[in-house]
Amino acid sequence: MSDELSPDEEAVVLGVEMVDREERKALRKAQKEAEKAAKAKKDSQEPDEIEQALANSRLAEQQRQQRKKYFKYGFYVLGLTFVIWAYDFLFAPYTSDMKYGICKVYLELDVQYPQDLRVSTVDDYGSYVRIWYTQLDAFGEYRMEQIQCNYVPDETLGMRLDKVAINRREVDPAKVEAFNRSIPVIRDYPPSLVVPPPLPDSLSGLQINTDAFRFQLNVRGLN
Repeated sequence: MSDELSPDEEAVVLGVEMVDREERKALRKAQKEAEKAAKAKKDSQEPDEIEQALANSRLAEQQRQQRKKYFKYGFYVLGLTFVIWAYDFLFAPYTSDMKYGICKVYLELDVQYPQDLRVSTVDDYGSYVRIWYTQLDAFGEYRMEQIQCNYVPDETLGMRLDKVAINRREVDPAKVEAFNRSIPVIRDYPPSLVVPPPLPDSLSGLQINTDAFRFQLNVRGLN
């Protein structure tokens, strides 16, 4: 039996080999094209991912800066509130309500020299107010006295004087009733409601400057 191929067989073998070569070429070409497409897709996605990461980092930084700014603002507001409270607690004068203001106006109209009137202590008992004060009398002497103003509710005025007692002596009710007609004007143009600070509870802290209530003599050679 001969090993040589006939011309027809050789033609068949050559055809098969050519088909295999073409298939391998097509397969390699398809693989190259697939690799190129994958690479192009990867290259197109990488910048998007980088931009997304950068955008996220910028947004996070902006949020951190905004939180820091809010924290600073909150700290400044808290500090300013504390300073205002401390100033009000340490340096703001003591004030009272309109019951003291009305009684004070009545007192200023009653004394002979209102410019020399000095309020010493104010006691508020709710329905009445008691004011201790010093006034300069006709002899040039300061005298410590008190006035007590009792109030009752009023539908028109809100409240009005029921009775007034100076040094425990009750004032004429007609005079008090005449004064009540001026309460609306006092409310519209309120007087100063600043009162002296309360007296200390301990006797050791209670010191009265008596020189402030004495008539000063400026005699040459004595001062």
